[in-house]
Amino acid sequence: MITLQALALLRPAVSAGRATPSLLRAFAAAAADGPKTATPPPDTARGATADLADVFIPEPVDQVSLGKVQIMEPIFQDLGGKMCFSGQVSTVKCFENNPLVRKAFEQPGNGRVLVVDGGGSKRCALLGDNIAEMAHKNGWSGAIIYGCIRDSEDISEMPLGVKALGTYPLKSSKRDVGLADVPVTIAGVTVEPGDWVYADRDGVLVSKEELKL
Repeated sequence: MITLQALALLRPAVSAGRATPSLLRAFAAAAADGPKTATPPPDTARGATADLADVFIPEPVDQVSLGKVQIMEPIFQDLGGKMCFSGQVSTVKCFENNPLVRKAFEQPGNGRVLVVDGGGSKRCALLGDNIAEMAHKNGWSGAIIYGCIRDSEDISEMPLGVKALGTYPLKSSKRDVGLADVPVTIAGVTVEPGDWVYADRDGVLVSKEELKL
């Protein structure tokens, strides 16, 4: 088979009309074949969202699909010390009030991820260092917050996954409790208690079932 290097050397001769018939046939065959690029198999060890997407979302991006695995819109910042995290979902729906966030993280996490629909408010923080430390000590894998956090420097050093819209130094109110373990819709995806989320620097996947490569 003619190599890409040889193909590059032959191109001027072909363009100038000086190539022999056999050379032309070789050039045409190589051009038709094109370069071969092998797709590497999924890396099961790292459990990355890209590998999961390759396996569980095989449809082309321009093909409408409402499969069991959805991808959140890329609106979150990575603010925790753990970039890759996953787990079964618990949810909180609140607005500028975080009592239920604290209450959730006071419970044993068992590797779960708390998904918080904070209404997208950037006027206060729904998570600070004290509650984040509690979450880590109680075995939570992470949190995805449709709102802001504070004490971000300390939280960035904790082995806890945290995605949020950004940071804000003002703490939230405590008057409106909110709702726990209800369906929430954030970043274009509806998440229900018991769903599974997979998050890393590339984004967030949501699935009705646990994903295994």
